[in-house]
Amino acid sequence: MLDKAKYQRQITGVFSLLMILILSGATLLPAAGQISYGGSPLAASARSLSSVPEIRMPGFDLNEYLKSGEPSEQRLKPLLFAKPFTLHLEPQTDGLWEDLPGGGKIWRIALMSPGAHSLNIIFSRYSLKPGVSVFVYNPGYSHVLGAFDHRNNNPSGTLAISPVSGDRIIIELQMEKGVTGYGELVIGQLAHDFTGILGTKDGRFGLSGDCNIDINCNAGEEWQLEKHSVARLFINGTQLCTGVLLNNTSLDGTPYMLTANHCINDSVKAARTVFVFGYESPFCNGSDGSASNSLSGSKLIATQENLDFTLLRINDMPPQSYMPWYAGWNRTGNVPHYSVSIHHPSGDVKKIAIDIDPPETATFGSGYTSNGHWHIDRWEYGTTEFGSSGSPLFDQNGLVKGALTGGDAKCGNAVNDFYCKFSLAWELYGVAAEQLKPWLDPDGTGTQTIQGFNPYGGNDLEALFTVSTNEICAGDNVVFTDFSTGNIDTWYWDFGEGAFPANAVTRGPHIVDYSTGGKRTVSLSVAGPEGSDPNEKELDLAVKSTEIPVAGFSYTQDGMKVEFTDMSEFAAAYYWEFSDQRTSTLKNPSNTYSSDGQYTVKQLVRNRACADTAVQVIMVGPTYAYLEKADSGIRIYPLPANGFITVESDPPFREDAVAELFSLTGSSLVKKTIAAGENITRIELDKFPSGTYLLRITTGNKYHTFKIPLIRQ
Repeated sequence: MLDKAKYQRQITGVFSLLMILILSGATLLPAAGQISYGGSPLAASARSLSSVPEIRMPGFDLNEYLKSGEPSEQRLKPLLFAKPFTLHLEPQTDGLWEDLPGGGKIWRIALMSPGAHSLNIIFSRYSLKPGVSVFVYNPGYSHVLGAFDHRNNNPSGTLAISPVSGDRIIIELQMEKGVTGYGELVIGQLAHDFTGILGTKDGRFGLSGDCNIDINCNAGEEWQLEKHSVARLFINGTQLCTGVLLNNTSLDGTPYMLTANHCINDSVKAARTVFVFGYESPFCNGSDGSASNSLSGSKLIATQENLDFTLLRINDMPPQSYMPWYAGWNRTGNVPHYSVSIHHPSGDVKKIAIDIDPPETATFGSGYTSNGHWHIDRWEYGTTEFGSSGSPLFDQNGLVKGALTGGDAKCGNAVNDFYCKFSLAWELYGVAAEQLKPWLDPDGTGTQTIQGFNPYGGNDLEALFTVSTNEICAGDNVVFTDFSTGNIDTWYWDFGEGAFPANAVTRGPHIVDYSTGGKRTVSLSVAGPEGSDPNEKELDLAVKSTEIPVAGFSYTQDGMKVEFTDMSEFAAAYYWEFSDQRTSTLKNPSNTYSSDGQYTVKQLVRNRACADTAVQVIMVGPTYAYLEKADSGIRIYPLPANGFITVESDPPFREDAVAELFSLTGSSLVKKTIAAGENITRIELDKFPSGTYLLRITTGNKYHTFKIPLIRQ
């Protein structure tokens, strides 16, 4: 199906680059990359949280705020999820200090914004002394971040913190015995999450459109290395975008990240960005992923508004435990054979979109560089959404060719996306602060393409690999990805009992089918001039082939309130979208709509690795007329009518039905066919004056007549 050229470059190109690094004597040492360093709040030693002073944020009009935050170009694709409040709170003047038994001190302050799904803070001044640590948590201690200490100090003197669930959080500073000063700590911003970034799960999980494809589904099997280069970006506490780690010709592991200018265009936003790596569902259509692999803060290196790109240098190098991949790039203007984007639509777990056709050269819009973008006419698989801005466009060889500016694409109409051209971002504009070239080719080698890079692939020969999942739905695959280090000439894989294929002798990634579940040993042995190294993992694989969930639901209405009844089979978890920004994880939820109209209701059911979705379109109105025969299931609403009426049948019509509207004198005014299998249709009445009309619904040799009062306003 897709071009396989990427496999050859994975087997040969990467390790020729590693040899350059090894022979040059360069070393790569991980910085203090983790955003927190363990420990816990001192709840047991301190007074009740009720004694902690609380600062409460004022209420705000969400609709007015959303209008003020709309981008001037509506096709841009960042996701605005929170409203910020500017603060200036510090231990010297605010909050409560307490001396601890045995020495040491604790300082705490509570922040509240009523109705928030989660809260996040930014320390506008952060410079702690050794022996001092900070925690951020909610009152129930169900979500605790920290400790943050002097190892989180950075040149910008600020620190952005990931969201914490709930509408009330506590900031706690601890000082060890003998420490005389804490340094600097100022809370400069609190952001109120009105979207639901967090919840019982990480929160954005499952909220992107149904057409989006998990990176660990079949479509992502060949992209298991590149996915490790893509990160979700929390920007300034209020906005979500996507970015990609890039390799450079020095092969020195400098953590350069490419994203969009409209996401980050100044040094303040760069310093106040949290980068989340590896946020993905562990299996196709599976459960939520971990959002714990994060880094905070970066420096703005280069940015250009007209092409819409930004290059950042993250303050810390991603640690080896994050399994980072520094993506390769292609700065030629050559047109890709096909294109792939890996991204976080709506901030959701990592997804993949594929366009099997070559992209075209195009101009994104007024004010943008002429012919400065790659135009994706239509995605054949998946799409992009708000939150995808800045995501990479890969060519058929897995090399970055651009970064997403925006477009019209969405589920149901996956057309017209535009990616800034990497080749023009290289040096089209004349100063280093608007170019990629000085940073990605610092020695001026003139390299036009460079392969991806494992920054921890040093001299030591070590066999390392990852497994995409340990649980699959029947028909899914398991992907094994090599992350071995050292100068490697050969690979030998044994995928264990019942695997197809059973073995492999190339780097991969390798896509393996298992017909049965159970425990088996998977091994990888790598060899090179320095010797060989084996590695084994025991894979306890669960293959779900029975009791696969089937979604389905019915509903009843009472005015604006709709009661939903689950009719699915073999479901263990539920997720509902009511098309009015409300959601639910209950089995049988209800929803009260604020206005009448048409709504698309989605039910997603899961049973571990397997999932299914049901969708129904419902019409909500203040009153209804029901047919006298209760078993017919036909209803008409709203009544009295104004500009339209809705005909709805539950269950759907089993054969073609005809809806015909008559005047009281018997004149036929409207005649509409409702196809078998349909359950809803709308009849427009805006051409007719106020009065009483007759509606006849005919199915087979049966008909039912309704009186329709029409009152024009």
